[in-house]
Amino acid sequence: MINTISSPATLQHNKELAVIFGHMADCYRYLGANERFRAIAYDTASRTLSNMHEPVDAYGHDIKKLDELKGVGESIAEKIIEYIDTGYIQTFEKLKKKVPFELLELMEVEGIGPATVRLLHDKFHLKNKEEVIKAIEEGKLVPLKGFGEKKIAQLQQVLKVNKSDKHRMPLSIARRIGNELLEQVKQITGVHIASLAGSLRRQKETVGDIDIVITAATKDWKKIINRFIKLPLVNRTLASGTTKASVILKENNVQADIRVVHDDEYATAMFYFTGSKEHNIQLRTIAKKKGWKINEYGVFDLKTNKKILTRTEEDIYKLFDLPYIPPENRTGKDELTK
Repeated sequence: MINTISSPATLQHNKELAVIFGHMADCYRYLGANERFRAIAYDTASRTLSNMHEPVDAYGHDIKKLDELKGVGESIAEKIIEYIDTGYIQTFEKLKKKVPFELLELMEVEGIGPATVRLLHDKFHLKNKEEVIKAIEEGKLVPLKGFGEKKIAQLQQVLKVNKSDKHRMPLSIARRIGNELLEQVKQITGVHIASLAGSLRRQKETVGDIDIVITAATKDWKKIINRFIKLPLVNRTLASGTTKASVILKENNVQADIRVVHDDEYATAMFYFTGSKEHNIQLRTIAKKKGWKINEYGVFDLKTNKKILTRTEEDIYKLFDLPYIPPENRTGKDELTK
């Protein structure tokens, strides 16, 4: 029997709505100065829900009581009720169609704001990171005003474009740097769990970047990211958002990326950010055939969008009737078909 996670009187709806309202704030920021106040309102509502200690469900359909929460006016209160009742916010779904939603996370990159993302979309009709990577590789952005060498280099690093062997380091050096950084991350207030992921966890002979997955309460995410980018090992920041950050370390100019997730997303986040990319694609294909989807946030039933309970990576493979595949064997070749 498959266990799914529902959301009774827990903080589940709080964290889901906090994420949605954060995304809505990004959408309104992208839409320009005329939507500035909406962006601020949804940002505030997102923070309020993240910091609440009681389930927002406890307010029921009482718009007046919801209206008393900081940053939650009548309009947002109605959307909270709509989501609790239906698992859906119609305005958010419409917003995602008005903007290049998959590109909005680029606004977290240092020096890349809404105007730059609009330029990428309007001038080149780019809709996602893969299309931006292709445009960079084909040299399409070079002649564009506002896209100097520095900005393109920044995008290349964050998107991990053209990572050649000369930028990789031996596993022994990566392990030492990674463990040193990991110990500092674990000392940050609010961090529940922090683990190395990526090619370092897969024990590749050479490693390009240091990847770390962190779990924490939503209310602490931004504080953790702000603390991370100021750690003694960090030289400069490439990108800093509400759920992730990319930095260049002082030693060897190594890039380090962190991703902060909820505790119940730890297993799938570790699976997703460990890779390999080819291994992940294969499991996503198997999931689709079963009527599911798998991403860093969990395994979900496509029909109901309910999350299927997976507490560990072993649970993930068991769910798919597969033996557990150790990270070092996740090559994306034939390990899932044996």
